[in-house]
Amino acid sequence: MGKVYQIVREVVQGTLNRTPGPTVSSQAIESEDSLSEALEDLDKLFADGIRRLKAAVSDNRAVALTKTKHAEQFIEGLKAHISGLEARVKEAEDTLHNQNVVGQKMEESLRTEIDNLQRALKEKEESLQSRISEVNDLRSKIDVLAEQVSQAELAVSKARGEAATKVQEAEQVIEGLQANIIVLEATLKAKLCQGEQNGVDSTDSSINVLDQDRNEPATDLDGHSQLQRNGRTASMAQAFANLQAQAVARITEAGRETVTPKAFVRIVTEFSKFANVIENIASLIVRDHVRTLGESMEQFPQKRLPELLESLSKEISDNTLKADFRARFGDKTLG
Repeated sequence: MGKVYQIVREVVQGTLNRTPGPTVSSQAIESEDSLSEALEDLDKLFADGIRRLKAAVSDNRAVALTKTKHAEQFIEGLKAHISGLEARVKEAEDTLHNQNVVGQKMEESLRTEIDNLQRALKEKEESLQSRISEVNDLRSKIDVLAEQVSQAELAVSKARGEAATKVQEAEQVIEGLQANIIVLEATLKAKLCQGEQNGVDSTDSSINVLDQDRNEPATDLDGHSQLQRNGRTASMAQAFANLQAQAVARITEAGRETVTPKAFVRIVTEFSKFANVIENIASLIVRDHVRTLGESMEQFPQKRLPELLESLSKEISDNTLKADFRARFGDKTLG
């Protein structure tokens, strides 16, 4: 503004300072004075405008400085806020990173656990398959054992029938022996009566018939006939007693020469308790040991029973129970 004013003023003064020609009038001079006054007024106006302008500029500068300060303060606040946001963003990034790390570790741990579970599941499946195979094998064995049990029951039934037959035969033998004894007793009584009536010779003849092994001749018939009769009568009674005892012993021996099915039932029952197995399995084990000894349960010799009990006791793991099992049958006859 000052430069423009200076230029205008110089132009006006340059015009006024020109030398007037001879034709210049007084009116022109007055105009020049008026122009000078106008210039002075203009100068004042310019000066006043410049002053106002300077004041306005000063006010605007103060306002601008205030706004600048406010702006700088706002910028500082924004910077602080941005720093806080950056710190929060960084913290969030660190937290997210840590969470990612934790998540990765957890994922790895879960993968490891899943792998372990899958491996354990696979092992369980394999074990289950193995158990299923074992169960199938056991079922097959059970079927075989059931068939063997059926055969054993048939064999026991057969043995019972044979034993009943033997008992019946023994009873028939006993009845026959008893009939023979009755006949012999009747014969003896008849011979004794006849001997008392006919004398010493007939008595000797009866004795020779009943006892052929005793061929002693009769002596001293006159003085000792009565003593001889008494002695021979006692001898014949003793012979009949011996014959009866031999018959009973023979029957007892025939009944006890093999172990009865009832005795085997007791052995199986006791072995089942001491060995802690079911009776069907115990029966199969007993039958297997009998076969190992080269015998059969239907015709098992009584004299080999201790050998069988000793063999069965080896199947019992507990030593105390093993001794109890042997003691249970140790001194007892099971015929």
